[in-house]
Amino acid sequence: MERATPLHHPKSFENGVDYEHFSHLRKNNPIFKQSHDVYPEGYWNLTRHEDVVYVSRHSQIFSSRPHPFLDPEEGRSMDEGDLEFLISLDPPDHTKMRKIINRGFTPRRVADLEEKIQATVDRLLDDVAGRKGCDLVNDIAVELPLQVIADLVGVPPEDRHYIFELTEATFGFDQTIPAEERQAAATKMYAYADQMCEIRKEQPMDDLISIILHAEIDGEKLTQLQIDLFFMLLQNAGSETTRNLITSGTLALLNHPEQLEMLLNDHSLIPSAVEELLRYTTPVMQFKRTPLEDTEVGGQKIAAGEPIVMWYCSANRDEDAFENPNGLDITRDPNLHVSFGAGGPHFCLGASLARMEAKIMFRELLTRVKDLELDAEQESLPRVWSNLIDGYAKMPIRWSQIAEKPKSVT
Repeated sequence: MERATPLHHPKSFENGVDYEHFSHLRKNNPIFKQSHDVYPEGYWNLTRHEDVVYVSRHSQIFSSRPHPFLDPEEGRSMDEGDLEFLISLDPPDHTKMRKIINRGFTPRRVADLEEKIQATVDRLLDDVAGRKGCDLVNDIAVELPLQVIADLVGVPPEDRHYIFELTEATFGFDQTIPAEERQAAATKMYAYADQMCEIRKEQPMDDLISIILHAEIDGEKLTQLQIDLFFMLLQNAGSETTRNLITSGTLALLNHPEQLEMLLNDHSLIPSAVEELLRYTTPVMQFKRTPLEDTEVGGQKIAAGEPIVMWYCSANRDEDAFENPNGLDITRDPNLHVSFGAGGPHFCLGASLARMEAKIMFRELLTRVKDLELDAEQESLPRVWSNLIDGYAKMPIRWSQIAEKPKSVT
């Protein structure tokens, strides 16, 4: 089971997650150190569910600074300028900033987005209804969170694809984009966020930018840099889980026709199906932490400053945490997956929003799209080049019909 390619290299995931390898690691070497050019002492890998949960819930020991990303070694290393990202902060700074931002993610505000999410899903399916197929990734899955996040933040319709293009250039996984082009795109996003804030200072609106611009905690407001960085982060983080859950989740259902049939016959199972698809596909594969002191995890002594990587994709298939972990069971209960994190202060801020998007999208796919099939050999589907995100770059699908949306009765 020895592998020539280390886990931090995107090549390890060019064909998807090697779950057999992670199973071997959990049984034989569940916490192990890997050498790395960026980290002088290497980094530790956690593959078991209980260890990932432990580190996630002890933020006083395991820091997110300077950032939670596992450098791919051959690529760019995140620099000191990224320290103010919300996901890079530790309490109490993280707690204070999250309290401000949470005002834009209240249950009422997320619920208010439901009508807009439904309208967006309806429009996306209407747009391809006259065809017999499309690319599920770029025609549907990418577009949904793009529009939802724009509605939440307050980006006007005419600017949304411009912001998306900048986001993809800044954070995307296209190896052909040079570093200077990524930096130029990031600078344009800063400038756009600055411009939005200037407008909202004079003309506040019912959007997230207005909320965080004017909110105070203990007499303090967010700085313009913090707002700019949050704007950038939200455009990317608000998209990745949803788009990859929709695409990989659809493929998982097509590969398990008995589960798909069960869902087609009983839409009340959609909420539990979404949770199971989150576990089964694990869109975000890992995040990194750094211990602030000498410590111990799962019986392994780890020195202060030695990075630790929590492999969510392995934890979600842990035999000690889930019965039949490699099987898809849309009725699984309980389902203590770690796809939004494993508790603690960094549990995904947008989890409820992502769940709502997925529930509505899967409901409409099941209701309106007839005889849905993959329109390519699964082995030929191109994946994103990443050690962070498990997802597809394209996924051709076909159908016999997309039914017209029934008109609501008033």
